[in-house]
Amino acid sequence: MLQNAWLIVWLPLLGFFFHAISGLIFKDRAAQKRVVAYIAPGVVLAAFLVTCAVLPEVMALPAHRATVPLIPGLGTDAPWIKMGGFQVNFALLLDPLSLLMALIVTGVGGLIHVYATGYMAEDPEQPRFFTYFNLFIFMMLLLVMAENFLLMFVGWEGVGTCSYLLISFWYTQVENAKAGNKAFIVNRVGDLGFALGMMAVWSVFGTLSFFTTDGRGVLDLAAVEGGARDVLGNPVSAGTLTLICMLLFVGAMGKSAQIPLWVWLPDAMAGPTPVSALIHAATMVTAGVVMVTRCSWLFVQAPDAMQLVGWIGIATAFMGATIGLVQNDIKRVLAFSTVSQLGYMFLACGVGNFTAGMFHVTTHAFFKALLFLGSGAVIHSMLGEQDMRRMGGLRKLIPRTWLMMFIGTYAIAGFPLLSGFWSKDEILEAALESPWGSGPLLYGIGLLTAFMTAFYMNRLMWKTFYTEPRFVDGQLVPHHHSNFDAHDGHEEHAHAGGDEHGHAHGSGKVHESPPSMMVPLYVLAVLSVGFGIVMAHFTGGRFEHFLEPSVAPKSLYVSALRHEEGHAPLIPPVVGFVISSVVGIAGLSLAALLYRQKMQTGALLPEAEKARNPVYQFLYNKWWWDALYERIFLQTGGWLADRVLWRLVDAGIVDGIVNGVAGAVGLMARIFRRVQTGYVRNYALVMLLGVVILVGGLLYQWSKEPPLPVRERPSAAGVQ
Repeated sequence: MLQNAWLIVWLPLLGFFFHAISGLIFKDRAAQKRVVAYIAPGVVLAAFLVTCAVLPEVMALPAHRATVPLIPGLGTDAPWIKMGGFQVNFALLLDPLSLLMALIVTGVGGLIHVYATGYMAEDPEQPRFFTYFNLFIFMMLLLVMAENFLLMFVGWEGVGTCSYLLISFWYTQVENAKAGNKAFIVNRVGDLGFALGMMAVWSVFGTLSFFTTDGRGVLDLAAVEGGARDVLGNPVSAGTLTLICMLLFVGAMGKSAQIPLWVWLPDAMAGPTPVSALIHAATMVTAGVVMVTRCSWLFVQAPDAMQLVGWIGIATAFMGATIGLVQNDIKRVLAFSTVSQLGYMFLACGVGNFTAGMFHVTTHAFFKALLFLGSGAVIHSMLGEQDMRRMGGLRKLIPRTWLMMFIGTYAIAGFPLLSGFWSKDEILEAALESPWGSGPLLYGIGLLTAFMTAFYMNRLMWKTFYTEPRFVDGQLVPHHHSNFDAHDGHEEHAHAGGDEHGHAHGSGKVHESPPSMMVPLYVLAVLSVGFGIVMAHFTGGRFEHFLEPSVAPKSLYVSALRHEEGHAPLIPPVVGFVISSVVGIAGLSLAALLYRQKMQTGALLPEAEKARNPVYQFLYNKWWWDALYERIFLQTGGWLADRVLWRLVDAGIVDGIVNGVAGAVGLMARIFRRVQTGYVRNYALVMLLGVVILVGGLLYQWSKEPPLPVRERPSAAGVQ
């Protein structure tokens, strides 16, 4: 099965091609949508099964690593680009890290595809949606399974393009189009850093392949005992490695929404809810963490870069949590929780425990997909309503959806024994034992962030499910989400819920979602409950042992400290578990206590007081990041571009010089064209004048030359 591993990547790509031409195959629109609804999730789940079959074979190999061709029939050394000494191959790297991400992308992504068949069933452009969706999966798989930096960069740019297409899917709404543009533009900044880092890697190591059979890959050379070696075998300085790692981390900042390139992620909520789930849980936003983990051999030798990663991570985690405290849109609360949780992942990488970061990537994929899809079920039940201020009382109306959201909320809050508890506790333990110092400070900020996470997530639950209803059931007005209006003749009623769904929409009643949307929630709920306790370090460290071949040995320092004789941790693991549990339960309890007192309004502060409260306004306006960027890049940058670069430099100087030269040439042309009269006598006269001028010039020149000396003839007497 190992040689057929290319199917993991190709199956979603084939689905993309099928959906792209399905309009030519099916003349009946309803038939096209039915077939697409089967093919789209089918190819992704088939890729998941292939990954499951390949995984045992890879783990049975001595190095737990294999390289297979991307294009069937070609060898792993078949060049994609070969120029001089530069060669990049069409090949996939199979190891625990790449296969873990392939399982997440195809497994969780497949469940999101199934969910989307119900969520998008009534949208007239459902085939276009799944065309982009399958392409997104293909690009993400290419990113995580690439054998070299350049092929990874293709997937890196591909997911950026797909995110633009999906975020702005309902492009007729201006805000959606702006959100897609914002995501695309901000990520270009980070991608420039990735590209520069990739060039620096090539200039030092002479290759872009991660591993090679002759031990000359980038990570092979970085893992040499005694320190990294360049292509000539010379030691690579710490400064050079720091520069490479910082440039690569700039790329990770953009893709994984870290300060200062995080501002695009909350606006990504403009797309359909399955898009939000796919981007936030299973694919794009974790790409930066995966890339940093892949390059762990480089980062562990660049302590300054690792400290930057850790501090940026904890700052982003704290900031995201504070903003999440005051959001009213149910999806935006989850968006800021994603920003915060990504910060935790980078904190783990920054203090050297890459396996803990990837453990949180995995558990986060389960409970964040559960939360986003659950919020989509709430929105679906409320006929498109997303504002929690107009919800309340939904626990009795949609109890199954409530239970799923309840499990996801308690998992992300770090409630004892749920998945989020185990992965977050490992990160906090690693932060406390930070090899770069400031461990207690990192630990304290991490705990405070965990407390805020538990608070704002239970705030979401109370405002949505427990407080008094702030709507009238039976009188809900559908919120239209489509590029076409119903009166345009494009509205279709082919939802998986059948007549029940149509009746519910017609009556304006709150209703549970159809099975196609609920079954993925049940699977994710089971994983959110059980995965952590099965794979955690405290229960045997299965996840850490599984990922060990894919990370630098130095990154496993936490395990070494645990087993090092005489090492006394600052806080014993059991005490750490107790502290984490108390913090999570305290955050959940405080939210319940406060909102129990506001059952009717579902708000702690009246609207008038919110407008006057500077702290609330600071948080609600996202620390004024958007306002700052608008002032710097849009207003100041726009003024410089308009008044200086365009009007002065471009139009004034550049165009002035060009137009001046053109004007001079034109004037000369107008003068000389008068000479071309077409009359022979004029040309003869000009020739005569030329001869006269030439002769006159010669005579003048000769007149200025001194006369030749006169020779005296010899006398006759002198002749012998």
